[in-house]
Amino acid sequence: MNFKKLSTFSYVPYSGKPQACVIQSVSGHFYPGVRIENISYPLTIGRIQAAVFSCIADGEKPETLILPDEADTGELLSYWETTFGFTTITDADFTFSPKNLVVKISGNIRYDHLLELCKKAVIPNSSFPVAALLQVNDGFIPGVNAETTGWELGLCAERIALSRAISAGYGPSETGNMYIAAPMGDYVSPCGACRQVMMEHIQSQRIHLYQNHTELLSVGCTDLLPYHFSSDELSKKSGKNQQSAFSE
Repeated sequence: MNFKKLSTFSYVPYSGKPQACVIQSVSGHFYPGVRIENISYPLTIGRIQAAVFSCIADGEKPETLILPDEADTGELLSYWETTFGFTTITDADFTFSPKNLVVKISGNIRYDHLLELCKKAVIPNSSFPVAALLQVNDGFIPGVNAETTGWELGLCAERIALSRAISAGYGPSETGNMYIAAPMGDYVSPCGACRQVMMEHIQSQRIHLYQNHTELLSVGCTDLLPYHFSSDELSKKSGKNQQSAFSE
């Protein structure tokens, strides 16, 4: 794969400006990241953020960030470099084979699957692991919550699973239900930020919330955020939508 192809996976219906990058881990795996905008603009996931968290959520350490172009000021490149200790190179012609993130699970999802995934959570601040499995057409994309020294820059398990799936090229018609567990919690339910992002990408799917080994709450995504923010006017302003979740 090259950056031209990877950039097409970007979700940029509001700016119309696709962005992509790749993180190479110490073990040599490549983790792609693309810009994933949200109608609530502050919830946008940047390409560097997506790639870094995809890497560390896999239990890996970032070694090199490869960009096809110079990072802009809003991407906080120096923060990510300092926090994770990787180097950055610019190579517009770079080609790579992305790490296959799909998990194959035979039979039904069990609470134990999510408990095992929780071991990969990066939670130095909260000590509160969360795991999510997003169904795709050939398996499941895993996500765990990942925290950094900048609390506001961390991502929840749900958004990491979604950003990994989008960066891997899975479109709205190829993603399905989401399965979530937080074993330390008294009650499991996605935060408001995750609900808004989920509404934009898996609005018609069901969310399965595992409270423990025996209790499971299954709800429609729209039930989690019945009065979510939406407006056709914002997407119209970009001119040409890219992989818009509003129309399949």
